[in-house]
Amino acid sequence: MESYIDETDREKLEKFFDEGANRVPSEPEYWIHGADEGLSYCLECCEKEVKRLSKENPKEEYSVDGGWGTEGDSTPFCEVCGKLLENVLLDSGCRDEVEHFLLHGFDVKSDDDCRAMSEVIISCQWEPFLDQRYKDEYDKKSTLDYFDDLHKLCRKILNDLKQSGLFALNNSATK
Repeated sequence: MESYIDETDREKLEKFFDEGANRVPSEPEYWIHGADEGLSYCLECCEKEVKRLSKENPKEEYSVDGGWGTEGDSTPFCEVCGKLLENVLLDSGCRDEVEHFLLHGFDVKSDDDCRAMSEVIISCQWEPFLDQRYKDEYDKKSTLDYFDDLHKLCRKILNDLKQSGLFALNNSATK
């Protein structure tokens, strides 16, 4: 296990990620009860789709559902207009985001990248729970590897921020 970045740098990153995330507009996630509930919509498009479906199938009952905190494997977007929707990432979604940024890079000037990392930190935190229980050795290794990758990525982001002059760092980021 690689060493994790310290609390001071975690707080700096959280603030940086949250500031970028707050500049990205998003809405709660909705879906249609009585139709394919795997499809995601913003409220406006969901209401229009319910009206359309109800008109096409008057014997069926459709209604707007959702609007509260949901969980998902990925960040949802409205099926109709493409608006970014809100949810909490499951572990697999956090892993996918971290892998993506390790492979393709993190743009310190991208609010969308900041939003994605903010969601990762909110969803999976910075390290495993102290009394974390694992299904088996594979699950344990996979979980610990994820947190090693998260901190590896965050050390790189901290160094990129330092090089870009966006903020000063303490020593833990360069270890």
